[in-house]
Amino acid sequence: MGHSQAVPLRLYSGVAPFHKVFTAQQAQAYKPRLAASEFMLDSLGCAPEDVLHVSSSFRYDLMSAHDMKIKHKAFVARGHEQPADVAFGYHQIPDIGGLPGLVGL
Repeated sequence: MGHSQAVPLRLYSGVAPFHKVFTAQQAQAYKPRLAASEFMLDSLGCAPEDVLHVSSSFRYDLMSAHDMKIKHKAFVARGHEQPADVAFGYHQIPDIGGLPGLVGL
Protein backbone atom coordinates (compact mmCIF):
# COMPACT_ATOMS: atom_id res chain seq x y z
CA MET A 1 0.00 0.00 0.00
CA GLY A 2 1.39 3.39 -0.95
CA HIS A 3 1.78 6.31 1.45
CA SER A 4 -1.21 8.12 -0.06
CA GLN A 5 -3.45 5.16 0.80
CA ALA A 6 -1.97 4.42 4.24
CA VAL A 7 -2.35 7.89 5.72
CA PRO A 8 -6.16 8.11 5.35
CA LEU A 9 -6.54 4.55 6.64
CA ARG A 10 -4.55 5.36 9.80
CA LEU A 11 -6.57 8.52 10.37
CA TYR A 12 -9.89 6.79 9.82
CA SER A 13 -8.93 3.95 12.17
CA GLY A 14 -9.03 6.22 15.20
CA VAL A 15 -5.65 7.93 15.27
CA ALA A 16 -7.35 11.31 14.72
CA PRO A 17 -11.02 12.36 14.49
CA PHE A 18 -11.16 13.71 10.93
CA HIS A 19 -14.39 13.76 8.92
CA LYS A 20 -12.55 13.41 5.60
CA VAL A 21 -8.93 13.15 4.53
CA PHE A 22 -7.79 14.29 1.10
CA THR A 23 -4.31 13.75 -0.30
CA ALA A 24 -2.40 15.67 -2.95
CA GLN A 25 -2.33 12.46 -4.98
CA GLN A 26 -6.13 12.26 -4.96
CA ALA A 27 -6.39 15.91 -6.01
CA GLN A 28 -3.55 15.50 -8.52
CA ALA A 29 -2.30 18.88 -7.30
CA TYR A 30 0.17 20.12 -4.73
CA LYS A 31 -0.01 23.29 -2.65
CA PRO A 32 -0.02 26.18 -3.32
CA ARG A 33 -1.90 25.31 -6.55
CA LEU A 34 -5.57 26.18 -6.15
CA ALA A 35 -6.64 22.86 -7.69
CA ALA A 36 -5.91 21.06 -4.41
CA SER A 37 -8.32 23.28 -2.46
CA GLU A 38 -10.87 23.23 -5.28
CA PHE A 39 -10.79 19.42 -5.13
CA MET A 40 -11.46 19.54 -1.38
CA LEU A 41 -14.38 21.97 -1.70
CA ASP A 42 -15.91 19.99 -4.58
CA SER A 43 -15.52 16.71 -2.68
CA LEU A 44 -17.17 18.17 0.43
CA GLY A 45 -19.88 19.86 -1.61
CA CYS A 46 -19.33 23.22 0.02
CA ALA A 47 -18.39 26.76 -0.92
CA PRO A 48 -15.39 28.83 0.22
CA GLU A 49 -17.56 30.75 2.70
CA ASP A 50 -18.51 27.47 4.42
CA VAL A 51 -15.05 26.58 5.72
CA LEU A 52 -12.50 27.80 8.26
CA HIS A 53 -9.02 27.51 6.76
CA VAL A 54 -6.35 26.91 9.42
CA SER A 55 -2.65 27.00 8.62
CA SER A 56 0.78 27.99 9.86
CA SER A 57 1.97 28.82 6.33
CA PHE A 58 1.08 31.94 4.41
CA ARG A 59 2.90 30.98 1.26
CA TYR A 60 1.52 27.46 0.90
CA ASP A 61 -1.93 27.86 2.40
CA LEU A 62 -3.32 31.21 3.46
CA MET A 63 -2.40 33.13 0.32
CA SER A 64 -4.16 30.46 -1.75
CA ALA A 65 -7.14 30.50 0.60
CA HIS A 66 -7.35 34.27 0.16
CA ASP A 67 -7.18 33.90 -3.64
CA MET A 68 -10.04 31.38 -3.47
CA LYS A 69 -12.17 33.87 -1.52
CA ILE A 70 -12.18 31.75 1.65
CA LYS A 71 -13.42 34.31 4.17
CA HIS A 72 -12.64 32.55 7.44
CA LYS A 73 -8.90 32.03 7.92
CA ALA A 74 -6.73 31.38 10.97
CA PHE A 75 -2.95 31.68 11.07
CA VAL A 76 -1.27 29.53 13.71
CA ALA A 77 1.83 31.56 14.63
CA ARG A 78 4.30 28.74 15.23
CA GLY A 79 7.28 31.00 14.57
CA HIS A 80 8.51 29.57 11.28
CA GLU A 81 6.84 32.27 9.13
CA GLN A 82 6.22 35.95 9.74
CA PRO A 83 2.61 37.14 9.79
CA ALA A 84 1.31 38.48 6.49
CA ASP A 85 -0.32 41.80 5.75
CA VAL A 86 -3.67 42.20 7.50
CA ALA A 87 -5.24 42.68 4.05
CA PHE A 88 -5.28 38.87 3.80
CA GLY A 89 -8.07 38.91 6.41
CA TYR A 90 -7.01 36.26 8.92
CA HIS A 91 -7.12 35.76 12.67
CA GLN A 92 -3.82 34.95 14.35
CA ILE A 93 -3.64 32.42 17.17
CA PRO A 94 -0.56 31.12 19.02
CA ASP A 95 -1.56 27.45 18.68
CA ILE A 96 -4.58 25.35 17.72
CA GLY A 97 -5.87 25.71 21.27
CA GLY A 98 -7.12 29.12 20.10
CA LEU A 99 -9.51 27.62 17.53
CA PRO A 100 -12.51 27.06 19.85
CA GLY A 101 -12.55 30.76 20.72
CA LEU A 102 -12.59 31.71 17.04
CA VAL A 103 -15.75 29.70 16.44
CA GLY A 104 -17.50 30.73 19.65
CA LEU A 105 -16.94 27.61 21.74
